[in-house]
Amino acid sequence: MSYQTLKLEIADQIATVTLNRPEKLNTWTPVMGAELREVFAAIDGNPEVRVAVLTGAGDRAFCAGADMTFFSEQIQEEKGAGGRMLRVEDFPQLMRRFSKPTIAAINGYALGVGATIPLLCDIRFAAEEAKIGFLFSRMGVMAELGSTFLLPRMVGVARACEMMLTGKMFDAVECERLGIVNHVVPRSELTARVRELCEEVKKCAPLSILLTRQAIYQGLEGTFEGQVRFEAYALDHLYRTADHAEAVKAFREKRTPAFRGV
Repeated sequence: MSYQTLKLEIADQIATVTLNRPEKLNTWTPVMGAELREVFAAIDGNPEVRVAVLTGAGDRAFCAGADMTFFSEQIQEEKGAGGRMLRVEDFPQLMRRFSKPTIAAINGYALGVGATIPLLCDIRFAAEEAKIGFLFSRMGVMAELGSTFLLPRMVGVARACEMMLTGKMFDAVECERLGIVNHVVPRSELTARVRELCEEVKKCAPLSILLTRQAIYQGLEGTFEGQVRFEAYALDHLYRTADHAEAVKAFREKRTPAFRGV
């Protein structure tokens, strides 16, 4: 399937989605928003994919925010910015329910919506040159994609307020210190380092990853008692799977397990 604003590559059980408007610094448009939901829904339903990576084309930007030309046209046409085509609730809900690990490879500027999209991924790598900025307040709008829920849980309320209420840009090292990104690496090593982590993920059982990921995010909203109950239920289910039996057998036979996701 072809996309106007994205590029999808699937190889070795890794799906790589690239925001593909390098001449526009991969700025977001409603078409890109719709295509992101479409491509990740397809990846979620593809049993051949074990992990998904999201990055940007070119060396300058992951995504430098929304396309200002589009917003200018909206204002001139007196349509405002609240139409259905701009509503993006479906995408964060899809990413929250996603069945596979997701990794953002932030290769350059990640501004505005380019800063909120990576928060929907499970793990974030950033190139040393990357800068992240929640610029919404400087543009007279506010952050979206669930970022006002996610960011305070990552960095704390005070730091989230500083980042969102000033609209400042933060460099990659500072974002690593704050806990927004997991790893900062030289841009030339970004793809290889992300690939290394993907290979580690592929060593794990798919159902174990699905339920563990679900438990982690469920825990952001639930209670301790609820988490203990869910863990007991999920663990009981996993003990009965063929993949668990295969893992035990492979360990005893001193070989790599061949997981099938059952």
